[in-house]
Amino acid sequence: MEQQKRIGIIGGGLAGIFAARQLVTEGYAVEVIEKSQSVGGRMATRRIDQGTADHGAVFFTVRTDELAQEVDEWLEQGLIRKWFGDDFPRYIAVNGMNQLVQSIARGIPVHLNEQVERIVSDAPGLQTIASEETRTYDAILLTAPVPQAYDLLEASPLTLVESDHARLGKVTFEPTFVGLFEIQETLEIGEVGLLDEGLATGMLKIVNNAQKEVSATPLLSVYMAGDWSESWYDKGEDATLAEIERLLQEQLRPVTIISRQLKRWRYAQARDVFRTPYLKLDQHPLWLAGDAFLDPKDTSGRTRVESAVISGLRVAAAMDAHFKAVVTEQ
Repeated sequence: MEQQKRIGIIGGGLAGIFAARQLVTEGYAVEVIEKSQSVGGRMATRRIDQGTADHGAVFFTVRTDELAQEVDEWLEQGLIRKWFGDDFPRYIAVNGMNQLVQSIARGIPVHLNEQVERIVSDAPGLQTIASEETRTYDAILLTAPVPQAYDLLEASPLTLVESDHARLGKVTFEPTFVGLFEIQETLEIGEVGLLDEGLATGMLKIVNNAQKEVSATPLLSVYMAGDWSESWYDKGEDATLAEIERLLQEQLRPVTIISRQLKRWRYAQARDVFRTPYLKLDQHPLWLAGDAFLDPKDTSGRTRVESAVISGLRVAAAMDAHFKAVVTEQ
């Protein structure tokens, strides 16, 4: 009887979790390695006092039949609801976007707070090396943002051919700052709690999490545009947060701010995307996937929740096909 194949997935965002779930279903022994204290990636939610604020993905949309199937199940389970839009609905998670990923990841082995420093060949498989842990796998899936993934591969004694360098080394992302403001007043932002037009220069959108019905208290998530975030990236947290607050006060009638926090996403939106849902290194059983890897039929041209989901499903199918082909050849 053939030994169960072990697959390590570096990165517990949507692509990694969906790939893990699919591979577990296919009978593989899967482990997710996540450097943060929770899975979810940019499906991020923060608790502030008695309130809740999404500060990564604000909502998600559906273009593919695959995600539509998932959405039908999530609606039935009460995990999500439609926020607004009839012809092209925007969906949100009922208790914050991160809770949706937590639900999907239930039952999948996850190693949290573990930073993989390099990957080494352990032919025919691979090993992940962290400060206090070495793990051995038959294959690895790397779902970190492409610049981080490329840095990890560069720091690893692996064989990368010229095409690997050419494909991975050119991808850049724009950053995004998000200011989180707990306010005293009850107010309405736009019609549904989202304001993304007529904003001050540098502001991308303002979300009222109470109006969005994910928070019991008034919490605003203020998203800054990529160019603005790039220009402020090295100016210090206090100065950056103060400027976001100044712009917010100018945009709204003056509000009383109880507390303030800043979230900095270094890799928020890919400037370049791959027109393939995943990549495989030529010389190793190592795949890359994530929201910047778009299905060729994807006409949006940008990273988003659905692109991460589809990438995770596609790469899981490719890894399964790879191992089944190896068995057939033997």
